[in-house]
Amino acid sequence: MIQEFEIIKRLIFSLILSGIIGWEREKEEKPAGFRTHILVSLGATLFMIVSAYAFPNTDPTRIAAQVVTGIGFIGAGTILRNEHSVKGLTTAASIWAVSGIGMAVGAGLYFPAFFTTLFILAVLILATKLEKVFIGSHRDLILKCKIEDKPGVIGEIGTILGELKVNIKQIGLNSINENIAELNLILRLPSKIKMEEIVEKLSKLSSVKEIDII
Repeated sequence: MIQEFEIIKRLIFSLILSGIIGWEREKEEKPAGFRTHILVSLGATLFMIVSAYAFPNTDPTRIAAQVVTGIGFIGAGTILRNEHSVKGLTTAASIWAVSGIGMAVGAGLYFPAFFTTLFILAVLILATKLEKVFIGSHRDLILKCKIEDKPGVIGEIGTILGELKVNIKQIGLNSINENIAELNLILRLPSKIKMEEIVEKLSKLSSVKEIDII
C-alpha cells in the first residue's frame, strides 16, 4: 500500500508541473488557464493513485482509461467555433497532455512527466517564434464582400489575392438574392501587405459592391 507522504508528494509534483503549463496558457489569455490545468492534472493523478493502489485485485487500467475519455469532454469545452474559424484547439490539446502528465505522476513516473512538461512548454512558447523564422511573419483576417452572383467573380478576386501573395485559408459563399451574394474569406497576409492595399485593388472590380474587413 502506498504511504500517505508519497501520495502528497505526487500531488504536489503534479500541481507544480501542471501549474507551469497553466500559467503559460493563462498569460496568453486562453479559455483554460492556470486553475483548469492544475485541477485536471490533480484529478488525473488522484485517479491514477486510486486505480493502482486502492483496489489491488482489479485491473488498474480501467479507471485510468476513463480519465482519457473524460478529458475529451473538458477539452471540447475550450474549442470555440463560429462561421469563420475554430479556436482553442491548442489549449484543448494542452489539457489533454496535462492529464497525461498527471497520470504519469500518479504512477510514480516522475522523469517522463518532468521532461514532457518541458517539451510542452517549448512547443507552446517557441513554436510561434520558429514559425516566424522559418515560415515568415503573417496575420489572419476575415474579408466579407458583397459581389455580383455570376461566374468568374470569385476567380477574379482569387487572382488579385494571389498576386499579392495572400493565402486563402477558407472560403464561404451565401446567396443574398438573385443578383448579389456574400463572399466570406479567411485570409493569411504576409507582414508586408497592408489591408488598405487589398481593399483598394478589390474595389476596382466592378463586380465587387461592398467590402468589409473584420
